Amino acid sequence: MANQTSQRQRRKALVLALAMFVAGGASAQTNTAGAVAGRAASGDTITISNPATGLSRTVSVGADGSYRFAQLPTGEYQIMRNGGQARTVNVSIGGTAGIDFVSRDGATTLDTVTVVGSGAINPIDVSSVESSTILTKEVIDQLPVDRNYTAVALLAPGTVKGDQGFGNLASFGGASVGENAYYINGFNVTNFRNGLGGATVPFDFYQEFQVKTGGYGAEFGRSTGGVINTVTKRGSNEWTIGARLAWAPDAGAEDFPSSILPDGRVRVLNQFDYGTETALTVYGGGPVIKDRLHFFALYEARNTDQGEAVDAGTRFQTLDEPARFWGVKLDWAITDNHVVEYTGFSDKVVTEIEDFEAFDPATNTYGASNGINTASRGGRNDIFKYTGYLTDNFTLSALYGKGEFDRTDRGDGDACPLLVDARTGVARRVGCATSPTGLVGSLFDTREAKRVDLEWVLGDHLLRGGWDREENTANDLQAYSGGVFWRLARATGTGVVNGVNIGAGNFFARQAFYSNGGNFTTQTSAFYLEDSWKIRDNLMLYIGLRNEHFNNLNANGESFIEIKNQWAPRLGFAWDVNGDGTFKVFGNAGRYHLPVATNTNARLAGGELFVRDYFRWDGTSLNADGTPANLGAQIGGQEILSDGSIRDVREIVDQDIDPMYQDEFILGFQRQISEHWTLGLRGISRDLKSTLDDMAIPTLAMAAWAQRNNMTFAGFNAGVPYILGNPGQNLTFTYDVNGDGTAENVELTAAEMGYVPSVRTYQALEFFFERAWDKKWFMQGSYTLAKSKGNSEGYVLSDRGTQGDAGLTVLFDFPQLSEYAYGYLPNDRRHTLKLFGAYKPIEDLTLSANLLWASGRPKSCFGDHPAPAPDVPAGYQGDFHYCNGRPVQRGTLGRNGTTQTIDLGIEYRPSYFDKKLAVKLDVFNVLNSSKVTKVDDQAEANGVANPAFGYPAQWQVPRFMRMTLSYHW
Repeated sequence: MANQTSQRQRRKALVLALAMFVAGGASAQTNTAGAVAGRAASGDTITISNPATGLSRTVSVGADGSYRFAQLPTGEYQIMRNGGQARTVNVSIGGTAGIDFVSRDGATTLDTVTVVGSGAINPIDVSSVESSTILTKEVIDQLPVDRNYTAVALLAPGTVKGDQGFGNLASFGGASVGENAYYINGFNVTNFRNGLGGATVPFDFYQEFQVKTGGYGAEFGRSTGGVINTVTKRGSNEWTIGARLAWAPDAGAEDFPSSILPDGRVRVLNQFDYGTETALTVYGGGPVIKDRLHFFALYEARNTDQGEAVDAGTRFQTLDEPARFWGVKLDWAITDNHVVEYTGFSDKVVTEIEDFEAFDPATNTYGASNGINTASRGGRNDIFKYTGYLTDNFTLSALYGKGEFDRTDRGDGDACPLLVDARTGVARRVGCATSPTGLVGSLFDTREAKRVDLEWVLGDHLLRGGWDREENTANDLQAYSGGVFWRLARATGTGVVNGVNIGAGNFFARQAFYSNGGNFTTQTSAFYLEDSWKIRDNLMLYIGLRNEHFNNLNANGESFIEIKNQWAPRLGFAWDVNGDGTFKVFGNAGRYHLPVATNTNARLAGGELFVRDYFRWDGTSLNADGTPANLGAQIGGQEILSDGSIRDVREIVDQDIDPMYQDEFILGFQRQISEHWTLGLRGISRDLKSTLDDMAIPTLAMAAWAQRNNMTFAGFNAGVPYILGNPGQNLTFTYDVNGDGTAENVELTAAEMGYVPSVRTYQALEFFFERAWDKKWFMQGSYTLAKSKGNSEGYVLSDRGTQGDAGLTVLFDFPQLSEYAYGYLPNDRRHTLKLFGAYKPIEDLTLSANLLWASGRPKSCFGDHPAPAPDVPAGYQGDFHYCNGRPVQRGTLGRNGTTQTIDLGIEYRPSYFDKKLAVKLDVFNVLNSSKVTKVDDQAEANGVANPAFGYPAQWQVPRFMRMTLSYHW
């Protein structure tokens, strides 16, 4: 019996030791720190210190035999009892490392163990109920992983690649790519316009990544997907200087495939693409005052040079993206009990895109330049934080941050009208407009955030609470290039255009005007309380509660949607089955809210003007600037999507609106099965209970309401109005129904509106395993079986094209759009296998690999409704779940092919240079797998068949390589 206890204690020490890689949970900590906790004899003195920074703290063990060091900056620490021999323990972001000096019953003094914090295994955190993965920069540098936070997030179980149309983003647990939250050193840097990504720092500035895939505590909110939480490097008492040169040459990269239609027309032409990226990073840090004041600074110069054929290969664009990043971290320990931090960084990037007409694939030449478009992105961020260890059991932290993000596009062709020629059936940009989006003007975002967090250890209770507030302002001023957007087309099929039959084969021109402007502010605040209660030595119960408040203002600074008292309970448990940290059973249940995107302010509550007119045209007459000449009679009436007025708040928002929220349930276990191996299994269920979207008010519903109330419905005065509400629920709003100048209070039931509730469910079973680093090799892997179904992808939309219009997607604009919409959603990947690791065949050489195998996304078909309601504008034809007049249920046209990607790396770090010099080669998608990841799913629009329907629109990223030379001393 004594021998078994000794083996168990040594096994526990090893598990706690190898704490470089964590995948299975993090306990309640503020989002930049970790903790160390354990047991000792009552009255013992426990001291912990960080040799690198000089930070030292001492606590006395309470009567219950427990101790805890909270809010520790990440890093490697020495811990000792009563001045005895020190142990080494690694503190990771959000984690609690357990170090016991006596056995659970207090009867046995444990052997002194020197713990080496250089492994790559999950130390089973029995104080956690969360599902998270922690990766340090040291581990990532060993792997063939692209240098961005999405590549890191995709290593975690339960994450899949999002649609390429949104950029390089990940979907968490079936949620859309716009529902994640991003933090840097505790500061929320999420894109508050639409949730698509966030601010970044140079990759070498990151120190640790925590990827939360579910079950996170009440401290975190504003996310129904996942959380990417990062901390940056910091200075120490040792001077460090280093440099890294990374080069991804065009010569080492393959092209995406091209897509050619049966008649020989080019849909996508990729064989002439090229691209090279070079990045030089220099950094350094050290003590300003030893043990008290340290700094770390980094500067990165990066340039991307690329070119690609666009618009079916008739035009060519070149891109020059010089970037000058910088980052600074200051840490001042005023005393051991009062620490102040500052983080400053800039992610400003200016991209120049030059557009050329008349590209000839036969000779690989292009014509005259249309000019250069300049896109500015990013800006400066400043973060200040204070941490006070006020007593042995009470800590306080406070943070203030301010961030800027420029989204302005300006170009030489901004005075040119936006032109699209679709006369041949394949739409392509023509003319001298250079804006990639077709919109020009200035967009600038600012964020100001404040938060306070408290932690109090009270007997068996770890109590935490906090408050935070953000004020996010988007400055908008944009319009179509040249003030107008012309689309040249030919009527096919039935020949119906904008509700009028002009005859198949006849030409027409569509003219559109769009403009919007103003300052749009979103105010969000929250407070939370949580208790991690040790009911028994080996059983912890977690109880949390979060309250959120969202307030969106219109262009006049008036509140147009305010949702208060959004209560989000969180419950969980963690059972240390054997009492030695080798076997944990855990579970949690929680509710998570998502704020109203600032995009909604700008689009719905601003002075947006968006109208379209259709004209008969001879198909050939053009003005000098490429716009159509000799226009004939107007076809149908004007489509008014927005009339340019800032509308009464009560007319555009349901007065009983509910927030967007999701419920989640997780149950799992994690177990150490041998000295080096652990494995785990968890089941996950997510249910998106409520969404917000804009919906058109049906004319028949308004007429019926007027009749019930003895009124005459005078009709809508500026096109069908849209109202922000919860699809499938009753609506209350105001409108001048009878046209007498007085607005009536209108109440329409869900049945009268005709909209179905939004639905999104996600169920998954995740199996994950890890093999610890033993100075020779380590490995981590996961397999996820998942299913995501519903009629709503969520915040944004990646079928029917790619729509990042968060909160205002096309999904529920009209009731008929939801017909046959329930099915497998775009982020549904039935099977996903991930495997990565590193191996040292000899001391100076490291080999690494990263494997991803995933099922393809489901296919759908979108086309014209055979009997559209009278309210539905012609512009919506092509967005229904119909093909050739027949209904097609979402996700029932099969799936894209299963993708397999193998990335390999090799690093040489010679002992001759004391391992300070490293040469590394990473090859991504070694086998150059080119499976299709998305097809064009629109079959027709307004009777015009899409010749590219079913043809590839996106592929796997082809093979490319990155060579890196670095020196660190």
